[in-house]
Amino acid sequence: MIKPNYAIHVLDNTVKGRKRFQKIPLILIVFIFFCVFEWTWAEDKSEILYAVPQPLAEKSLLLDIVKTTDANFVAVGERGHIIYSTDDGRTWKQATVPTRSTLTSVFFINGKRGWAVGHDAIILTTFDGGQSWARQFFAPEKEQPFMDVWFHTTQYGIAVGAYGMYLDTTDGGDTWNEKYFETLDDPDFGLPHFNAITFTNEQVLYMAGEAGFLARSNNMGESWSALDRPYNGSYFNLLITKNNMMVPSGLRGNIWLSEDQSATWRKLETGNVSSVNCGIQLSSGDMFFVCMDGVTVICKKNGSSCKVNLRSDRMALSSVAELTPHHLIAVGEKGVFHIGLDGKNIR
Repeated sequence: MIKPNYAIHVLDNTVKGRKRFQKIPLILIVFIFFCVFEWTWAEDKSEILYAVPQPLAEKSLLLDIVKTTDANFVAVGERGHIIYSTDDGRTWKQATVPTRSTLTSVFFINGKRGWAVGHDAIILTTFDGGQSWARQFFAPEKEQPFMDVWFHTTQYGIAVGAYGMYLDTTDGGDTWNEKYFETLDDPDFGLPHFNAITFTNEQVLYMAGEAGFLARSNNMGESWSALDRPYNGSYFNLLITKNNMMVPSGLRGNIWLSEDQSATWRKLETGNVSSVNCGIQLSSGDMFFVCMDGVTVICKKNGSSCKVNLRSDRMALSSVAELTPHHLIAVGEKGVFHIGLDGKNIR
């Protein structure tokens, strides 16, 4: 960064040169000073680069979506894009966002307060339902993306990401504290990517990630225990149902289910080999998953049966939220889609 007194130093040397040659006009000296001052000022401002407004941001790559209130949705994605809708997803507006880093996950604790995380170890927060955002944490030198964020209250939350990155906060994100858990560090493999973190009704935290990684915390993240791995492929999502079933999903269409807090597991046989990006529980109790290659999967609430559907456009979907029992809003490589339970577009 250019130091503030650098412009004065240049001007001083230029004035000395004018005395020596007596040919440099005063207007040139002023011009040099003005240019150096503008350069300094612009570089200071460039410490925070805002997402560029895009007329079709809702058609760009979007990686996560959440329903914040009955009619309000917020989605995040590439180049710092955050879009929000206040009319059931009919129309979308682009939020004011102080980053151009790709955003991977968004979480709201209520209709107004939320957080988003992503590449360059960026953490953002909003107080107005997603219309404007402020930067809380940014560490591009880490070269590690955050993959998920979760809050228990407006004050306590956790952000997790690649190579075991784990930060928590007890003041709403004003300060973030990096944590290391030796219990999760494999001596042969090292710390895996932490891809998902979520919470059960029984006040138990779970994480899922790379190479079949699963972990549990019974004390709100103060300590963690690694769980036995029924499967060695990566999980990208972790769904906890209303009756506390654990349903991690991920690579090559794998969906696993435990009804006894990870004591036993069974694989849901769907026949799908496209990687699962996100799973949610619908208001009906059934589970709905979106995958690569335009695949969607719907499973009965206990996992007794599943049905796989394929979109004709083969468009990859990355996340989904429920608008009504038969109307979902999904996001993916081409932005926002309104879909039915069969995965097909309904708008």
